[in-house]
Amino acid sequence: MPIPLRPSGIPAVGDLPWGSHFCQFYGDREDLVDSLVPYFKAGLENNEHCLWVTSEPFGASDARTLLRNAVPDLDQRMSRGQIEIIDHRDWYMKAGGKSADEVLQGWVDRHGRALAQGYAGLRLTGNTYWLERQDWSGFVEYEARVTGTFKSHNIIGMCSYCLERCGPMDVLNVVRNHQFALIRQAGEWELIESASLKSAKADLHKLNGELEQRVRERTAELQHALQMREEFLSVASHELKTPITSLQLYMESLLRANQRGTLTPAQVAPKLLKAKEQCGRLENLINKLLDVSRATASDDPLPIEVEPVDLAEVARSVGEVFAEGLQRAGCELRVQADHPAVGHWDRMRLEQVVTNLLSNAIKYAPGTEVELAVQPAKDGATLVVRDGGPGIPEEAQQRVFERFVQLSPKSHAGGFGLGLWIVRSIVDAHGGSIELDSKPGAGTTFKVSLPSHRGGPRA
Repeated sequence: MPIPLRPSGIPAVGDLPWGSHFCQFYGDREDLVDSLVPYFKAGLENNEHCLWVTSEPFGASDARTLLRNAVPDLDQRMSRGQIEIIDHRDWYMKAGGKSADEVLQGWVDRHGRALAQGYAGLRLTGNTYWLERQDWSGFVEYEARVTGTFKSHNIIGMCSYCLERCGPMDVLNVVRNHQFALIRQAGEWELIESASLKSAKADLHKLNGELEQRVRERTAELQHALQMREEFLSVASHELKTPITSLQLYMESLLRANQRGTLTPAQVAPKLLKAKEQCGRLENLINKLLDVSRATASDDPLPIEVEPVDLAEVARSVGEVFAEGLQRAGCELRVQADHPAVGHWDRMRLEQVVTNLLSNAIKYAPGTEVELAVQPAKDGATLVVRDGGPGIPEEAQQRVFERFVQLSPKSHAGGFGLGLWIVRSIVDAHGGSIELDSKPGAGTTFKVSLPSHRGGPRA
């Protein structure tokens, strides 16, 4: 959560968080005017209650005159109590005759009243010109407590010290008890920061850099996710529209033929067969969408219903179904699944695995030999699908199992780019693993290892 900052009004200082307690060393009256007038002007313009405790070299009347030149409606603000300008004798005597506890409580009480009246907080200053040498050590101890008191309140405090009345050790004590100090040299204000503040600022700068980097990375991830969603919706729209349009054309053709009275069984059969194929295509697309919906609705794996299943028999069965499609793609299918490989698996899901891996080979490795092999193991089985296609570039191999990834959009042969992601989700649900071995120009091999009994999903 970002820390709310308040404008200090002093360019050398910039914005400050609530709880700030700093000081200035001034040389003459002009130094005070140059810092305190813009300091209080910023507080008034930002709905803060302001308290100016004055001392030499000018009193409360002088302060009102100087501030009125910068804030034309000062009298109205004073009449409604937004700012008080009082002499140090009135403030410190009313606060308990310089007692540290009572002075601190006076600031806190004034802060409470400011919030109750609807102001954002309290902005104050006090000039220490009145301080006598015998009171110096006690005041130093008081200043050390001010920082701790202010940091938990909506208070910003600036203390003014006359440089001529401060010795070298006094300056060191003052700087030590404030977050930072201001001093004017050659007409310009400069900051004197303590080592702890410099270190804190450096840590904050580093932290901000890390946060900004994380924000950039997260923004890039969200932009990528949005791009993937838009691409997915575009592909889904196209893929679903194609079979629906085909069905409409087949039905309209049959209706027109029926209206003309020329409809014959020879005309009906091929059109119904085509319509059935498109219905099957729609069912397949919708099932993929449902798989995605189920898998992304929670962190749980896909639901599976296990039973004794022979993976070798599943591979041979799916291979027979794909024989014609592989032949049309110029692929030669070689099946090596002669030995039973039985385990407790979900048959329908394993059919999806083999189907998607063979579909991937048809799409990306047409005209090559495709090997489908099942090897029984001691505690499970291994399924291997190998093609002789162009292979997958190394930089893309980590992405092939992600959702909506199309490795070759220009040669896209249909689908949502979900096949391999669904394969991995099914394998994970069975407690198995999937490995990819591919080199450009040397084909691609997918190796699925399944335990005979379902285990937990693997990372």
